[in-house]
Amino acid sequence: MEGPVPFTGNVTDLSNPNGFQWAFRCNRCGNGFESPFEQSLTKRGRGMLRMAGEWFGGPVEKFSQGVEEFNLYGIGAEQGAIKNRAFNRAVEQVKPNFRQCRGCGHWICRQFCWNEAVGQCQECSPLMSEEVARAQGDAQRYQYRERAMRQDWVGKRDIGRSRVRCDTCGAFSEGGTFCGRCGRPLRITVRCRHCGATASERAMYCQNCGVQL
Repeated sequence: MEGPVPFTGNVTDLSNPNGFQWAFRCNRCGNGFESPFEQSLTKRGRGMLRMAGEWFGGPVEKFSQGVEEFNLYGIGAEQGAIKNRAFNRAVEQVKPNFRQCRGCGHWICRQFCWNEAVGQCQECSPLMSEEVARAQGDAQRYQYRERAMRQDWVGKRDIGRSRVRCDTCGAFSEGGTFCGRCGRPLRITVRCRHCGATASERAMYCQNCGVQL
């Protein structure tokens, strides 16, 4: 059973019947580093015995078969110890790819999360070049939005402002108390410019056809 790894808790076992290998990933960014593949000496020994049996046949071949059976049923604890030693070697081989921050004490990968200039992780001491680039991007987005708000995107377009229709002469008026054509008092009656149906003064959409007033 492999022991805990001081520099990461994200370890994947890539071992197979031919040998041992592990992948160690940074807890912050997920970047991974694989240990060199280490061939199993037990597997290599069995292969040599099988090769000898193929060359000479007879008793050696039977002995090779016996070794296979012994490895399948009687070497579990020993094989586990061999794997543990291989794991400890893998840890030492991959450990140089990780650094421990003097600020927060966390272990992170050297390739992406480490600030070599100050000896701390990028959470404690961000790279100034990246911070400046991020600040410039935020400022550009803000200035584009501010400039867009100052720009007149409508101009003189008719955006569907409600009009009042005089019940006496039928003329439309943009508002006011009296009709601009016949001078009669206007009653606040809004008519749909699409279908002509009447609507209440504060209505936003025609109840007859659904067009915006």
